[in-house]
Amino acid sequence: MKIISLLYLKYALSFAICLFSSFIVFFIFSLISNLGEDYVFFTILKLSVLNSFQILTYVPLFVFLLSIILFSTFLKSRNEIIIIKSYLNIKKLMIVIIPIVLIFSIFEINKKNMALFLEDNKLNLLQSNNVSKAKILINKVGNKKTYTIFKNLDLNNLENTEYRSYNIDNREINSADYSAEITYSKNTVILNSYTQYNTNIIKDHETKKKIKINLADLMLQSTLVKDISLNNDIRLDLKLLNFLIFLFLILSYIFLNFFSVNYLSTKQSFKIPILIGFSMLMYAFLIFNNSFSSYKQVFEILASILVTILFLKSYANE
Repeated sequence: MKIISLLYLKYALSFAICLFSSFIVFFIFSLISNLGEDYVFFTILKLSVLNSFQILTYVPLFVFLLSIILFSTFLKSRNEIIIIKSYLNIKKLMIVIIPIVLIFSIFEINKKNMALFLEDNKLNLLQSNNVSKAKILINKVGNKKTYTIFKNLDLNNLENTEYRSYNIDNREINSADYSAEITYSKNTVILNSYTQYNTNIIKDHETKKKIKINLADLMLQSTLVKDISLNNDIRLDLKLLNFLIFLFLILSYIFLNFFSVNYLSTKQSFKIPILIGFSMLMYAFLIFNNSFSSYKQVFEILASILVTILFLKSYANE
């Protein structure tokens, strides 16, 4: 248990150094880019801090890789990695790896929500008050999404308010509405006239269109974006499950590479494990962020099978 506690302590130190160093680098670049903006200096500082955290939420896996590189270097510098390998078999080593890998996997899955939260805070910071003049509603049902956008929203004066909505199916816009002439009554938004895009045809409509939206409640929301999707669907999301399995296996594989018997000696460098780690992360990015619509899920499943084979091979070798 003392060895496992030591490993967690060493990793926590490595992670803290990587996180702090990355934050400082992102903060400096954000501060330089924001100095040209017409804000008071204290606002620029807070905006730069939020920008730095937001950038970090986009690259958790690369922070993981950097922390593993530093962690392994610390252990190798005093030959501690040889002692650890002699006392810990692969099963006990996996006990150390699993919590770290799970934390980063969960963080990677939820990084978009975290980035969106920070973006809302940035927008609120730049407003003269906490109520944003723009509001976005998101409604997701299966592969279909509806984005409803209100620009210059002010319940006391809707003359300058613009309404837009986009219906998206499999990353393609099927239809869209736009109106600059809206009224509001009894939790209903009324488009007095609107322009509609549907099946590659744009048409102006002079008829009224009613949409059930409670603008009063929406105005009370301090955030820019509100997700109104129904969350009572408890069906297993196979795509999300596959992504979680993929992340767990690929991060475990990267971790095991740095503890391979081939790189225990101080004479052996970590060039190959580092190259493998960056290659695996780039592979993950390309597979799960591509624009293929027809075979995307097939590629993702094949990617999980591939990393499963690599992980089992690395596990067996240890």
